[in-house]
Amino acid sequence: MFYNRRPTLKRGYLTLCLCAALTGLSSTPAAIAQQTEQQRDNADNDPDDIEKITVVGSNIRGAQAAGRLPVTLLSEEDIENTGAITGDDLLRSIPQVGDVSFNNERSIGGVNDARGDVASINLRGIGTGNTLTLLNGRRLVLHPGTQTENFVPVTTVNSNTLPVAGLRRLEVLRDGAAALYGTDAVAGVVNYVLKKDLNQSQLTVNAGDASGTGMNQYLVNGSTGFYFNDNKSHLSLSAAYYTRDEIGANERPYSASEDRRNNPRVPAGFSGDSQLDNRSLSSPWAIFDGDTIGRFHVRPEAMGDCFQTLGDGVCAAPGSLPDNMQYDAPQQDQSMTSAIDRFNLFGYYTQQLGSNMELFAEALYYQANSKRRREQNANLTAQRFTISPDAYYNPFGETVTLRNIRPMDVGPRRIEVEDTSYRLLAGLRGYIDSWEWESALLYSRADTLDTGYNRIRVSALQQAINASDAANAYNPFIGGDPNNLNSGTAVYNDAAVIAGLTADITRDSSTELALWDFKISNPILTSWYAGDIGLAAGIEYRYESYADDRHELLDGSTPFYDQITGELLTDSDVLGSSATPDSRGSRNVFSAYTELLVPLMDDMDVQLALRYERFSDVGDVLKPKVAWSWAPSDIIQFRASYSGGFRAPNLPQVVEQGVSRTNSRIDPVLDDSYSITEVRGGNQQLEPEDDKIYSYGVAIAPLDNLLISIDQWHIKQEGVVGILNSQTHLLYDSLLRAQGSANPAVVRDDDLEVIYVNNQYANLDERRIAGTDISISYRLNDTPIGQFDFAINGAYLAKFEQTPDPISAEVLAEQAAGNPAVPIDITVVGAGDLRQMDGNPKWRAFSRLDWDYGNWGAGIRVNYVGDFYETSVTDSDGNMMPIASWTTTDAYLDYHFDDWLNGVKLRIGARNIGNKAPPLADESFGYFSNVHSNLGRYTYATLTWSF
Repeated sequence: MFYNRRPTLKRGYLTLCLCAALTGLSSTPAAIAQQTEQQRDNADNDPDDIEKITVVGSNIRGAQAAGRLPVTLLSEEDIENTGAITGDDLLRSIPQVGDVSFNNERSIGGVNDARGDVASINLRGIGTGNTLTLLNGRRLVLHPGTQTENFVPVTTVNSNTLPVAGLRRLEVLRDGAAALYGTDAVAGVVNYVLKKDLNQSQLTVNAGDASGTGMNQYLVNGSTGFYFNDNKSHLSLSAAYYTRDEIGANERPYSASEDRRNNPRVPAGFSGDSQLDNRSLSSPWAIFDGDTIGRFHVRPEAMGDCFQTLGDGVCAAPGSLPDNMQYDAPQQDQSMTSAIDRFNLFGYYTQQLGSNMELFAEALYYQANSKRRREQNANLTAQRFTISPDAYYNPFGETVTLRNIRPMDVGPRRIEVEDTSYRLLAGLRGYIDSWEWESALLYSRADTLDTGYNRIRVSALQQAINASDAANAYNPFIGGDPNNLNSGTAVYNDAAVIAGLTADITRDSSTELALWDFKISNPILTSWYAGDIGLAAGIEYRYESYADDRHELLDGSTPFYDQITGELLTDSDVLGSSATPDSRGSRNVFSAYTELLVPLMDDMDVQLALRYERFSDVGDVLKPKVAWSWAPSDIIQFRASYSGGFRAPNLPQVVEQGVSRTNSRIDPVLDDSYSITEVRGGNQQLEPEDDKIYSYGVAIAPLDNLLISIDQWHIKQEGVVGILNSQTHLLYDSLLRAQGSANPAVVRDDDLEVIYVNNQYANLDERRIAGTDISISYRLNDTPIGQFDFAINGAYLAKFEQTPDPISAEVLAEQAAGNPAVPIDITVVGAGDLRQMDGNPKWRAFSRLDWDYGNWGAGIRVNYVGDFYETSVTDSDGNMMPIASWTTTDAYLDYHFDDWLNGVKLRIGARNIGNKAPPLADESFGYFSNVHSNLGRYTYATLTWSF
């Protein structure tokens, strides 16, 4: 192992103990102070006894960033006590981590979503992409999948890539750090530190299940480490295998139906509200328009009101589909949580090259396979095609237009997503006198292959429906299941005909990260009246790439023309999916930084940092950081910081073109709700957003082992990449039409029905976010009944305001004035006060109590998520539906065996002991999956053997 004796910066007791300030690090202030003093003593006696330690927040080796900056540390024991199995579980246990928009249950899962084994990282809740994520101090490659957030594509590091059981610690810098680490570090930095100095072996087996479902999950994790080559070489290895079953949407009462109007948990004043009925007109009971007979639908003959018998007990009835026949997919056709198999492997190698130099290398591999079920697609509005009079199954003797159909007899879709990524790193580090240097070369790649099986080609469907011979004809008039009007089918077309309709549709995406860096550090660059001045400096070059290759039926290269009229209907030939062109892009980034740690007095110091980054595609930036700390006594410390932040537009925001998305919108011109296509485009003129981040706080240690900290933070963002919501475009169009003009972005046909809305990503106006972190930790040692650790950690969101763009501002003003052209019950999304809107609760918090006594240990944890509002459901006065607060309780009990079972530990535990369901919401599965969990009571057992 490579060690280095170096002078140690002077720190008081409180500064040293601040590493334990938040999230209840197992080491208490006294323990950390004692450990640090012991390290100093060892350094004086033996230069080989002090190990290099760098904590996120400073690039100066040995500097304790926690003195100046709000840093949350979770030790290996803290991580275990959360009961987390996946990276998603672990991050959700930290109150300062906001809504997780990339998650398995976010939506039903269209091909344009980031599907599969992926979870995002969103510190402070200010938006995915505002948090820089590191592994052992260096960037992680981004996940290839993109997802819309505030209607623009965002990217994230996948938090499930790293095995939770393989973590040595998790470090969260809750402060702007772009000057230290570069782009994306607006809200802060998450640094995963894996076990890389193992000297023993460990095997862990975990099993658990979610109450009331068929989901079981299992984890097997093993690690080992050893020296060889006369102790000049060391190798650490760890591997983990994780598997879980799916949860069907019909396994939870809140997700078993899209009609939640009369659910007993609907908030007062909204029971029976039609906005809570999300069943679909796109049903196996198809809807048609005839040239002379007008609109009609298919229904069971037993319901009556028929004007044409269609055979097999079904008929044609006038008008559109009645409410009681609308399609309800969750009853039998949907997975809510995917089944997953995951494998992780990590290796870390060091080789001593003399007394002053060391070679180091790391390798990471991740592979996951995700499977889920989905109902068969229905056609988009743009995919309404013509049925000729001579079609074999057309009994009406005239041209008919297919308006809505869901061909359930074709069978459900299956979705499989294969995620892989790897990371290879090699470097050298060493020291010359008090200077330390390090350089490394890194390459990492992530790939996602998303396959949707049993998709329907629209052109093949129209051709089969219009076939004039029975052997090749598809009958669209078979309807659904008369015994279950809302789901399933009872009659099937010929299997050979169905086989000719389907195709397997793929989306193959990849990202790359190549990085070289060189950095130096000296904790005693020079000395002056107040003490030693420390310095760190470095340069970095990195290459990033992104590629998204869609199936030829989906990428616009195979458009769908109506085979009867010859009209171009859509660029996609896949039933129910909008076209998305292939996209790819890359950029090169050069950066240089410097950092100084300057003592001003014996009990006061300041951190100064400056970073320059030059992007090959979006310009360059220069950003500073200043952090200050003052500890006038051993029991109190004040700290403050200012940093300039920046975030470059991600590659999809720059290179995507002609992306079509179809969503249900309310058209105030026609006073109707229907599916509307929006054509979105990237923008090569986008600029990096400009951010300013302020924080200030105080830490108080009035008693031994008691630490109280309060930190306030403010973030001002200018030029956030966004897009004007298509619903706002429709409101603005209605307003202008009432004034005699129209919104050119909204394209309508002669009947005023919207054909599409044109939109482009842009740098928006100012956004301000602010909040407060509160933490209390206390350890009670050596009582007659054992040792107790107590902690409270809370995050309060005080402000989240988006300055409205000029169009949104005009619409909001007219709504406030009562203009009927812009109804007040249609919400202007993404502007104004966003706190408590579709997430972003005021409070997230937890309290915990852990106990150790001899071989026994136990703990209890209470988690709290505050209330907020559902913007998609409003009453006639414009009041939004409230989403109640949610409190859950976790507990565990463990025992360390001795004698012949020495090294074996058994833990049993449960998360959400009370089996509390998440608050009901008007979302895909009846709850906000980015905020709450659908697991209910999750019980588990873990057996660990260390040897």
